[in-house]
Amino acid sequence: LERGVNEVKFTEKGLAFVRHCMSVVKELDEIQALADKKSRLQFGVVHPNHPLVENAFIRLCRAVSERGEHAQYKLSIFREYQYEGMSLLNQKKADLVVTVSADLRAPALSREMRERGLEYRKLCDLTCCVRLSRRHPLADDPDFSLQKLRDYPFVDYRIKSDRASPYNRLSGARFINLEKIIQVDSGNMRARVVAETDAYGVGAALPQELTDRQGLRCIPIPNFTMELGTIRRAGEPESDLERQFMDYLREEMAFLNPEAPEQAVPAQRE
Repeated sequence: LERGVNEVKFTEKGLAFVRHCMSVVKELDEIQALADKKSRLQFGVVHPNHPLVENAFIRLCRAVSERGEHAQYKLSIFREYQYEGMSLLNQKKADLVVTVSADLRAPALSREMRERGLEYRKLCDLTCCVRLSRRHPLADDPDFSLQKLRDYPFVDYRIKSDRASPYNRLSGARFINLEKIIQVDSGNMRARVVAETDAYGVGAALPQELTDRQGLRCIPIPNFTMELGTIRRAGEPESDLERQFMDYLREEMAFLNPEAPEQAVPAQRE
């Protein structure tokens, strides 16, 4: 500093020192911000493109935003099947895998989950349905039968990274004509193809208002159900975000039992 008659001001060296100090403080702030970013709590969900899982995740994002907590959490959603989901759990990139599958307790898969330190929780059974456009020739057929579907293309939805797990494929569905297959890698695209053509799809039951909005007619398949369940790291306590997400998912699935929606998907607590 140098003192004049009426003021005190920085010398050139003093100004250079102040600029250097400000630069150091800025770098420290950036380092702290980076550390804070990396230390944010994480919650990641894996699912095979199920719209109600997406709805629950959106509701969770909205709740976190309304509480002003986005800076504290890193929220992620991945579109994968169970094998890829298990890898994301082990890598701690995800915390919960939501599955819709024919048999998640098959011996080979159960053994793999144990070896990976993971656990499976069944939530409920879902009736499987044929999905048709409302304009499809069979949509209002009073004599509808599954065998009549062999005359029409089947829309096969498959995620690119799928390991061709037998638990994800439709097995024993003799009404599917393997010579008439349309393959897509997006659940939204499958819904559009079905709604706008004479092709059909097969999937778990969905709320009436959703299928109405998509322009679809759903016909239950007798004796054909899928399991809705979750895979998570075994013995790890549920986080607040996981509990909140599961509450939202149960609410989304309440259409399965409109008489007692809170019981549609049984709660499982630690």
